[in-house]
Amino acid sequence: MKREDSGDLRLRAAVESSPSGLLMIDAEGRIVLVNREIERLFGYPREELLGRPVETLVPQRYHDAHPGFRRGFFGSPSVRAMGAGRELYGVRKDGTELPVEIGLTPVVTDEGLFVISSIVDISARKAEEVERGELEEQLRQSQKLEAVGRLAGGIAHDFNNILASIFGYAELARDATNQPEVSGDLDQLLRSARRGRELVERILRFSRRQPVERRPIELAPTIAEATGLLRSTLPAAIELRLDLERAPERILGDPTSIHQVMMNLITNAVDAMPSGGQVEIHAEPFYVRDSFARAHPGLREGAYALLSVRDDGSGMDEATLARAFEPFYTTKEAGRGSGLGLAMVHGIVRDHGGAVWLDSSVGLGTIASVLLPVAEAEPERELSAVAEAARGTGERVLIVDDEPSLVEIGRRRLVGLGYRATVAWSAEEALSLFHATPELFDIVITDYSMPRTNGVELARKLSRLRPGLPILLVTGYIDDFSDENLAASGVRGVLKKPLTARELGTAVRAALDDDADDGRRPS
Repeated sequence: MKREDSGDLRLRAAVESSPSGLLMIDAEGRIVLVNREIERLFGYPREELLGRPVETLVPQRYHDAHPGFRRGFFGSPSVRAMGAGRELYGVRKDGTELPVEIGLTPVVTDEGLFVISSIVDISARKAEEVERGELEEQLRQSQKLEAVGRLAGGIAHDFNNILASIFGYAELARDATNQPEVSGDLDQLLRSARRGRELVERILRFSRRQPVERRPIELAPTIAEATGLLRSTLPAAIELRLDLERAPERILGDPTSIHQVMMNLITNAVDAMPSGGQVEIHAEPFYVRDSFARAHPGLREGAYALLSVRDDGSGMDEATLARAFEPFYTTKEAGRGSGLGLAMVHGIVRDHGGAVWLDSSVGLGTIASVLLPVAEAEPERELSAVAEAARGTGERVLIVDDEPSLVEIGRRRLVGLGYRATVAWSAEEALSLFHATPELFDIVITDYSMPRTNGVELARKLSRLRPGLPILLVTGYIDDFSDENLAASGVRGVLKKPLTARELGTAVRAALDDDADDGRRPS
């Protein structure tokens, strides 16, 4: 028996201890050497591999092409280091596949040309790459949402100024008319403007992930109003059917958010029926039992309203259904959808303490179901503006704003409420007035966003000139105005644009009364 010399032993030890799988094949593609790592990777004992074609370890789908690649390499052999290896797939004895990276090294011996294959399992690396890709995608989506938030914040001021003008002039016109029909039209205009204000706030909250403010609202009228707004925009071939007779009277929610939920669900239903069809909107009571609540995280046992939007459109397959609520996921062609609709619905419903799910099959349509908690308290009623606003007794008010229409509206409102109003068109003009006569005004109302000096900076400067001066800040943004920062600047309260006359009158009266109670101003 021939004894192996020390060199052979060292070579065998190196091959066996290599962290990479090593196998050698001859010119016919037969396996002539394997190490322990090959056995572990592929699940074969070496006795089963030796003498078999290397295609034993190659997935079936590559069997036809692999011999040609092998012959080509033997015809023009070259070293392929692991760093420049090819990412391929191997097949284990049990038939499962594993991603591998392969390096090839030709070896010329007295017996002919052989090729040593160095094989590394890259399953863990592939998993890390997938995870990294998912994290990068989440980061990109997060950055998109941040960009949306910045854009929303940027346009909110201008858009709220427009709404504020609509609010103000509509209120002034309504209070000046004695024609019931005109007054009714103006009331409708005010309701629409109020809905616009709530929508802007909702978009900003969504971009900043702020919780929604819920209150008891009437369910059926809210749904009917949302569908009414949509009807005129739908194709003639679409029929909307409402079944709200069994709807719970009230839910705990935000009207504008419920509008968004219904309009998104109905729009999706319509998009699924390009040739026309029927959309059914149904509402009924639903009691969530403990077992149902456990299966739907976020729900609690109790009374809910079950809303459903049903269409007889194209439906969704399981893969689409599984991703339907993902942000930016859409099956619509470019330009027809952002993929945020159902994601926004999911976020709104979750913030309301409810649940949403879809039932759908290809060709059989879709049912979108929404659960929202029922409210026991009476819904809040909209109050008329000027008639119920707190009134003044001749106090002197300085209005600071660079928007002419808003300045005029504010002045006329305050005069109508019994105040004496003076206008400053900039922070610099307001400071000039106070430098001349610090005691001239009882209260200041300033816009936040103005050129050169914003409202908080103006408040700080005015407070130095006249400590204790009541100051109200008006803004179209949803910003993190900390109580400490506001107090340090002398700001008594923050009012969100667009304002109603009632909100303005109530805030001014409260700030003046607080000032009198603190002994800073004679009552």
